Amino acid sequence: MRSSSLVKKYYHDDVGSLDNDRWLFKRMTNLYLGYSSRYSGAFDLLDTFRYPKMCAQTSMNMTNGVHYYRGQKEMKYVIGEDSSAGAALDDMDRGKTWMFQNGSDANGWLGRFDEYYQGGSIFVQTDSEDAVGTQRTILRGCSRLNELVELYLYVQVINNNYPDFVEEIETTWTLSVGDVHEYKLPRLEDKEGNDIPEVYVNKMTNQAYPPFLHFENYTNTLVFRPDSDWYQGHNYYFMIVVKEKNSDSVLYPYYCTVKMSGNIIDPMEYLNFTDITWEMTPIDRNSKASIVFSHPVNLPFIKENWDDMFDVYIKNVTFKDHQTPMKLEEFVIDELSDDNMTINFTCKFHDPYMLGLLIKKSDRLYVHFRYDMLDSYGFFRDEKAQYKEMLIGNTSEIRVWPEKCQKDHDDELTEDEMDTKYRE
Repeated sequence: MRSSSLVKKYYHDDVGSLDNDRWLFKRMTNLYLGYSSRYSGAFDLLDTFRYPKMCAQTSMNMTNGVHYYRGQKEMKYVIGEDSSAGAALDDMDRGKTWMFQNGSDANGWLGRFDEYYQGGSIFVQTDSEDAVGTQRTILRGCSRLNELVELYLYVQVINNNYPDFVEEIETTWTLSVGDVHEYKLPRLEDKEGNDIPEVYVNKMTNQAYPPFLHFENYTNTLVFRPDSDWYQGHNYYFMIVVKEKNSDSVLYPYYCTVKMSGNIIDPMEYLNFTDITWEMTPIDRNSKASIVFSHPVNLPFIKENWDDMFDVYIKNVTFKDHQTPMKLEEFVIDELSDDNMTINFTCKFHDPYMLGLLIKKSDRLYVHFRYDMLDSYGFFRDEKAQYKEMLIGNTSEIRVWPEKCQKDHDDELTEDEMDTKYRE
């Protein structure tokens, strides 16, 4: 044996046999231990010279090979049930490590070892195409007597492909409103024959899904029923996904398009909207005034959520100098009209003179509907949708202060960039 500049010669007396004296290795300082492998022929020829390790107290080959199809869900290998190595596994009192033959960790890339599941189990799972082939693994641990125990498991990872249709499928359709179109998908086939093929329909990220599409699982049939004028002129997208039943990764998506003929209908021009506005009456000497809505609204809801929807404040004659509105001491809703159109309220001011200035119209009282409630068309924003309850009727056809909101929209900016000065 040679190590850089050191050369050591071994003579006949230095050669021992493990079969004759198991403690020979510990007693001799200069030892070359020759042995014959009990597993000769069970492993590839190259590995015959590597197993078992000559310093291992116990070495066992758990199986001649586990076969696993790439991409399938976890395959369970219970060591105590699927091999005769249960007792050897129990001897690993000081921890266990599942690794590849080269010493790298097998957990994660090829699966995982769970020492608590049924006394110790290996779960094989990998999606990597690089794993295809023979993966030589070792489960290694030491006993409480510091004796090395090694269990060998070969995992044969077999290449696996997604199932597919026996013939090419359609992925593009052009339809008109009122059409009823059915398309039965061809038969699915799994060429490896190792799993059950499946097919399903799914949405595409950030794309409009056809709301008129129905997929019949039993017959694998797509049924299109575009029955609304609102669909015309639009394109819709979805996926037909083929996969193996026992895999979450062995799949293939067919990207599909539905083109609806006709011109897109602009709802802002097509529908007859109800437009909600309101006015405030002048405040009287008793600090009372009213808010009168143009159409009936849900006044009890507005009263209950008043502080979340409205701000009330005063702008006095010096507002241009300090740009700070003055808050009221108290704002009290006194009465709601039976016709759901009028709110009567009373204001209480920090100083009595404030009422006099309001009556003279030197100062102004503002009841301010919060600007972030509405988009630039006069509809409630999605994040404020709960406040639609103030409206009575079909809320998709009711707008709030649309003319003022439209002025913000005319700036031709996105809702996030748009100025809200008119909505304020």
